[in-house]
Amino acid sequence: MIAERPYITYTLPISRTTQALLGGKIETVWTNIQHFLSNCTNADIENPNSIRLIAYSADEDSNEPLEPVNTIIKGAQQLFGKGKTSPTGYMYPSGKPHKQIQIEWDLETGNLHEALHYLISGQPYPVYNLGPIELIISYDFHLLNPLSKEVLPNQQFQSSLLIWLTKRNCVRPNIHFPFIEPGQDFWNYVNSIKPFLPFKFEEKVLRIVSANKKRTDNVWKKITPDIKMPSCADV
Repeated sequence: MIAERPYITYTLPISRTTQALLGGKIETVWTNIQHFLSNCTNADIENPNSIRLIAYSADEDSNEPLEPVNTIIKGAQQLFGKGKTSPTGYMYPSGKPHKQIQIEWDLETGNLHEALHYLISGQPYPVYNLGPIELIISYDFHLLNPLSKEVLPNQQFQSSLLIWLTKRNCVRPNIHFPFIEPGQDFWNYVNSIKPFLPFKFEEKVLRIVSANKKRTDNVWKKITPDIKMPSCADV
């Protein structure tokens, strides 16, 4: 979508899918996520946009043990049903499916706490090539002022978090700040939400987005030192 006015976005590059979530154990990570969503966004924590649970069988070609993952899969099926089974990939060039499979459940919002409890209670998880189980949750939202709890004006697009809760917890954030330039107001706002963020804020991925002259596409400009204003901590 073409930007009606410039804005600043925090978006990971194509070469990097996710970044780590802070907290270690799933229950701590989830608490951190809730802390951010409830203080800095208008997201309804109890009603994510989507909830997907995925469990993986062992990779027999890599001699991964069968029993731990079979127990995990059986437990998930007892809670959420059979699920949808598919191969984890296909061999090239034959197109033959891999022996390793994945089982997916598209869950209702009412299953959120049950799914979280299942993952939390199963810790610590053994090390496997995939999984062995992961809960993928997505939220769309608008940003709030963490002090007044008012929605920031001029937000053209919703922001989002795509969250993976698993042995290695990670997130793909797309945060769209309604500031036309990285001036002091922008950095003041960033500093106000940093204590709530469930991931490390990396300034290097910030970009200014604006429409080109013909308004046929967006132009993404890196925030360089010559246009970066000092943060509160630097003043």
